[in-house]
Amino acid sequence: MKEPAGVYVHIPFCQRKCEYCDFHSIVVSDRQRFLAVVDSYLCAVQREARHYAHWTDEYEFTTLFLGGGTPTLVPPDRLGELVVFLKQELQLPSDAEVTCEANPKTISCSSLERLREAGVNRLSLGAQAFQDSLLHVLGRTHRAADVYASVEALHAAGFTNFSLDLMFGLPGQTLADWQETLEQAVSLRPAHLSCYSLIVEEGTPFYDSFLAGSLDLPGEDLEADMFELAQDYLTGVGYCQYEVSNFALPGCECAHNLHYWHNRPYLGLGSGASGRLGSVRYSNGADVEGYTRAWEKYEPFIAYQESIDEDLAMDETLICGLRLLDGVSDTAFFARFGCHLGDVYAEQISRLEGRGLVHYHEGRLRVTRKGLFLGNVVFSEFLRS
Repeated sequence: MKEPAGVYVHIPFCQRKCEYCDFHSIVVSDRQRFLAVVDSYLCAVQREARHYAHWTDEYEFTTLFLGGGTPTLVPPDRLGELVVFLKQELQLPSDAEVTCEANPKTISCSSLERLREAGVNRLSLGAQAFQDSLLHVLGRTHRAADVYASVEALHAAGFTNFSLDLMFGLPGQTLADWQETLEQAVSLRPAHLSCYSLIVEEGTPFYDSFLAGSLDLPGEDLEADMFELAQDYLTGVGYCQYEVSNFALPGCECAHNLHYWHNRPYLGLGSGASGRLGSVRYSNGADVEGYTRAWEKYEPFIAYQESIDEDLAMDETLICGLRLLDGVSDTAFFARFGCHLGDVYAEQISRLEGRGLVHYHEGRLRVTRKGLFLGNVVFSEFLRS
């Protein structure tokens, strides 16, 4: 049986750069130039996919995720053609989970119907907040009313499996704001919710404001309260927290992201995309023009790659797996590596159990509720090199 794997495609186009975002993306304001760049870029992605298609002999690619950037800035016919091509070239099964990220104001019922016809069966919508003042601070191009309109279009186009991305720990955000955001999000009946705390990344306008002392961030205690509020409220209305930041209705977990958290292989396509195939992890250069030019000559545009040895594979399997509420099974770990968790990590487990951050019971290691908020503390313990 082939090992399951995922496919990620980076679509690096945005209407504008948000104040907090350090993801690789470009803004092309001239419409005609944008369409020309899109055509060249998607052609390059198709050539890269053909280059890696031989991996279908070893892996069964079961999910496809179009991320960005804002993939839905690409004309729906062109984006749909790419989905159809990738499903065929990489031999994805007919029932594969195919997710497309979208921002409000970039989708309509007709564009969604075209994507659905092409095979997209899951949407991830970047709502972030339901207070226009906070959306303005974030530099988002939409307002709360646009989120409602986008969800209405999703329902009209027949999408029931969609996710909303939400953010907490924002400048000026109160606990009441976060409560309202959660309530409004749930009222829209998403199958999935992702709740991310703001991380101030170097190289962003938020980082410059932070250094200048002008970024009004909530304190650590308030941010912890926001995290606990999301846990309590969402589980109380029927969502299951299955990962540190992710909540889903039963059976609606994101299959693509589960590949990452189970430390399975994945193919990364596009400028700035990363992947892991076999024991090699790689990252493409984050340069749209350079990437496109390279694939015009059928040359990979890899900026970095490393070989992953057995010890690092063990560490990463544990670190990724502990993001899941189900944790890491000792039986599965032994089947993969031929040793038990206690053989390798006895000291770390004992130390973290003593702090109440993990719990090892009946052959399964899990992060506690306290440990979820202190995830980086927990995860760093298991990185041995």
